[in-house]
Amino acid sequence: MRYNNGPAALTRPGPGTGGNDSHAPSTLSREALAQAAQIRQLAMKDKSYRSTPIGEHVGHYQRAMRFSDRSPNTLDTYELPLAKLSVDFAHYASLDDLTTEDLRYFLDEHWSECSAATRRLKLAVLRSFLQWALENGKVKTNVAAPIRSPKRAHVERQAYSTDVIDQLRDAQPSLCDQIGVQLVGRLGLRKNELRLLRVRDFDLTRGTVKITGKGNKTVVMPIGFRQLKTDLEVHLVGLGEDEYLLHPWDHKTRPYDQASVHRWFKRCLARAGLPATVKLHEMRHSAADNLWRKSGDIVMAQQLLRHESPSTTAGYLHPNRADLQAALEAIDE
Repeated sequence: MRYNNGPAALTRPGPGTGGNDSHAPSTLSREALAQAAQIRQLAMKDKSYRSTPIGEHVGHYQRAMRFSDRSPNTLDTYELPLAKLSVDFAHYASLDDLTTEDLRYFLDEHWSECSAATRRLKLAVLRSFLQWALENGKVKTNVAAPIRSPKRAHVERQAYSTDVIDQLRDAQPSLCDQIGVQLVGRLGLRKNELRLLRVRDFDLTRGTVKITGKGNKTVVMPIGFRQLKTDLEVHLVGLGEDEYLLHPWDHKTRPYDQASVHRWFKRCLARAGLPATVKLHEMRHSAADNLWRKSGDIVMAQQLLRHESPSTTAGYLHPNRADLQAALEAIDE
C-alpha cells in the first residue's frame, strides 16, 4: 500500500498545489479528519509508513543504525519522529521535496509545547537522518542544518523525602503501580530501565533485579527494601516470565513506549495529589539523596545510581541550609 496523501496535506499545501497559507483552516469534515488521524496512528503502529517515499528511506536508516549496534531504546527514540515525518509528508514524491520551512512547521506542529530538551532531541533526530541521507546520495542538502536548536536552560532538580515517596506509593490502586513507584523512587531506576523490566528480571530467591541500563549494559542490583520485595512476591505470582512490568493493557509482552511511561507517572502523581510539575527523573534524585542522608556515604549513593564517578552522583544530592547547620553544630560539639 502506497500513500498518495497524508494528514499533513490536510493543513499544508504540498509542492505544486499553489497554496500559500499553510495555516488555512481545513474544509474537510470532522469525520474525514478523524479518519486521517486513525490512518496516521495505524501507519506508525504497523510500520506501513515505510511504504511512503520518505518512509522508505527511514526504513533504510533504521537498518543502518541497527547494524551499527545502536541500542533498542535509541532505535525507538529515533523512529517515532521519523515515522510522523513520513506520514505527514506522504504526499511528497521524494525526500528531496522537503524544505527547511517544512521541517520548522513540522517541529512546531508536534512539539512546540514540549520542553527545550525534547525539542532539541527531535531536531537532532531530523538532522541525523538527513545527514545520513546526504552522505548516501539520497538528498542534495541537509535542510535541517539551518534550524537553530533551542537554548539549553539550567534545570534545577529536586529531591523528595521518603515520606513523599511513601505517599506516592500508597496512593496507587494496583501493586504494579506501587512497585513501579518504588523502583524509581527508592532504587533510582531511569525511565527506560523501568520500561524494559520483565518478570524474568526479578530473582526473589536472591532478592535481586537485573536492570538494562544505558548502552544496553545489564547490572544485577539488590532489591533491598522489604516492602518492595513483599509487593513483588505477591504481584509476580502466576505471571509469564516474558511479561513486562509496565505494558499496554492488551499486550503483556510488549513494553510501554517512553511517552506512555511519562503518562503513567503523571497518573500516579494525580492519584497522590502531587503537582504535575514533579519530574520522573527527580525520583532518581530522591532515591540517591535519601540513601545518602541515611548512610552519610556518597559511595553508596554512587553504587545505587551506577555512576562511574562520585562527582556525577554529587549532582544528585541536595544538601540544604539545615544540613549545613547540623554539620556546623556537629563540629562544635
